[in-house]
Amino acid sequence: MVRYQPAVSRHLKVPREAGLISRRVDKRRRRYRPRPEALAEVDIWIARFRPFWSERLDALERHLDKENS
Repeated sequence: MVRYQPAVSRHLKVPREAGLISRRVDKRRRRYRPRPEALAEVDIWIARFRPFWSERLDALERHLDKENS
């Protein structure tokens, strides 16, 4: 059995320290859970950029469709 837990824990350190996820120690296991209230704050912040990126990604999709046809 391959053990990925140390690598996963390292990757989850940043969002945990930012308060986006919580961790609970259960014997030898670490249980991670998203924090919906913190993720809602991120969603509000990202909402400012959605129109900008939606327009550009739609333009990229149209461009790629033209090249593939």
